[in-house]
Amino acid sequence: MTREDFLSCRLDFFQRIARSFLNSRRNSSIRARLRLGASMTVLALVPTAALAQSATSDAAGASYPWFFLDPPPFLDSWTPPAGAGSAASEAPAADAQAAGASAQPKSTSESVPANPNARSGLVTSGILQKSLGLSADAPLQVGGMASFIGNRLTSGGLKPYTDSGERNFGFNTALDMERLFPFAPIPGAELYSAMIQYEGGRGPQYAGSVQIYDSVNAWSDKYHYRLELYEVWWRQRLFDDKLIVKVGKINGAAEFDQVLSPPTIPQEPSRASWTISDLLYAPVGLNPTLFGRLPAWADSAWGATVKVMPTSAVYGSYGFFDGNAARGQATGPRLGPDLNDYKFQIAEGGLSWQLGEEAKPGRVAAGVWKQTGLLNTGMLDPEGGGVLKEHGAKGVYALGSQRLWYLTDTDSRGLVGWAQFGYSPSSTNEVQRYFGAGLTALGLIPTRYADTISFGFAWSRLNSGPIAGVVWASDLIPPWGWTSSPYAVETRLRSTERMVQVAYRLNLVPGKIVLDAGYTAIPNPGYRPGIPWANVFTVRTFLVF
Repeated sequence: MTREDFLSCRLDFFQRIARSFLNSRRNSSIRARLRLGASMTVLALVPTAALAQSATSDAAGASYPWFFLDPPPFLDSWTPPAGAGSAASEAPAADAQAAGASAQPKSTSESVPANPNARSGLVTSGILQKSLGLSADAPLQVGGMASFIGNRLTSGGLKPYTDSGERNFGFNTALDMERLFPFAPIPGAELYSAMIQYEGGRGPQYAGSVQIYDSVNAWSDKYHYRLELYEVWWRQRLFDDKLIVKVGKINGAAEFDQVLSPPTIPQEPSRASWTISDLLYAPVGLNPTLFGRLPAWADSAWGATVKVMPTSAVYGSYGFFDGNAARGQATGPRLGPDLNDYKFQIAEGGLSWQLGEEAKPGRVAAGVWKQTGLLNTGMLDPEGGGVLKEHGAKGVYALGSQRLWYLTDTDSRGLVGWAQFGYSPSSTNEVQRYFGAGLTALGLIPTRYADTISFGFAWSRLNSGPIAGVVWASDLIPPWGWTSSPYAVETRLRSTERMVQVAYRLNLVPGKIVLDAGYTAIPNPGYRPGIPWANVFTVRTFLVF
C-alpha cells in the first residue's frame, strides 16, 4: 500500500466519523446505535492500524505481521531485534524481552485515558498533527479521540437483558504561548481548549446503580445528546513550576481527589507506570461522595486552581468553582459561569516517595471540600411539606497508590495497588461514605506487553433519608412488559451499594487504538432495597488521532 493510499484511508476515516455523528439523531433505536458504533469501530481500526504499521515499517525499513498478532513493532520508538522480518515469537528470548520493554507506553501521557475524569489537557497521538502538516514540536498541538461503548445488562438490576451504549467524539488544541509569538513570548503559559460531542446514557440506571459502572456515561438518569465546549483554560507556570495557576472552564476531577494521577516525584522513564488503573467504572476517577459537587466529565465548570510545589515530592492545591451542578444544573453546556450562591471550594495536600532498592514509587493525598447553596436532603419538610432543604455540604477524602512489584529490572511491567476513601456528614449528599481499592497488572501477559488487567472494589454508604430514593433516583425503569417498576412503592435508597469490576485493556496500537472489555458485578444496587444482583458486560473502543 502506497503513502497516498494511507492518506486516503485517513481522510476516509475522519469523513466517516463526521458523517456518523451528524446523522446520529436520525435513528432513535439503541440497537441501531450500537450496530453503527460497532461498524464504525471496524471502519476506523483498519486505516488507523495500517497507518501505524506503515509509519513503523518506514522507520525500520521492514514489513511486519498484522497489528493484533504482533504488537511490539507499532511503537514509533521500537527498534527491531536481530533478524527482524520474522515474527516476534521467533526472536531469541533476550531480544523478545527487549521488544516487550519497548512495547509499553512510555508514560501516562502516551496512554489512552480509560476514565475521562482523570484527564485535563491535550489528548493526541500525533496522527491529526501530521495530517495537518504540523511538526511534532510545533507551538500549536492538535488531537482528538473517538470512543464507542456498548453495555449489556445480562441479569438483575431494574431492567435485565437490556443493551445501552454511548458514542463520544472530542477535538482539542493546546497553544504554547512562549513559542507561539517569538516577538512577545509569555514564558510558562499554555492556552488549551476542547470540545466534545456525546450521545448516550441510561446504562447505569437500567442496573439501578448509584456508583455508575461506566465512567464515560456521565449521566445515568436519561438519554443525552450534547455538543459542548468541554474545557477552555489558561495555565501559567511560575518560579520553575513551583507555582501553577489555571483559570477557565476546567475538569476539576483531574485536579483534585484523583487516585489515577501518578506520583509527582521524578522517575526513570522506563520504570514509570503508564497507568494506575484502567477500570471502566466511575468511582476510580471520581469519588462518589463528590458526585454533583466537584466539576467532572462531562459537566466541567468555570473556576480557578492554584498548585504550590516547594519540592517535587510535596504539593498543595486549592480550587474554586461554579457550584451550580449541586442544584441539578448542567454546567458543561454553559458557555459562561453562573454567579450566585452556589459555589464549590476544595483544598488538597499530597506527598510522593520511592521505596526500597527498586525505588518503587507511591503517593498519598488528602483534602477537604465545601459546597454552598440551598440543597435537597433525603427527608420530608415537617412544616411546609415537600423535600426538606439545608444549606451546603462538606466532606473529606484521602487516597493513595503504590507500585508493589516489578517483573524485571529493566521495564515497568508489574503490579500497582491503590485505595480511596471519602466521607461527608451532610444530609444533602447522596453518598455519605465511600471506600474503594484495586490492583492493576501491567504487561504480565506474554507477548501482550502493553496490555493491562485491572481489578477494583467500590463500596458506598448511601443517604438514609426516608425519601432519598425519590430525591436522587426518582425515575425507576420498569422491567420488560411492565408499565411501572415494582420497586416504586419504596422511597428510600438502599443503605449501601457494592460494586466489583474486572477489566482487560487490549492496546492494539499503544497510545492510538485500545479495546476495553469489562465485567461488573453489583450485588446490591443502590436505587432501592430489594433490587437483585446485577451483572453487566461492557466493551469499549478508543481511537486517538
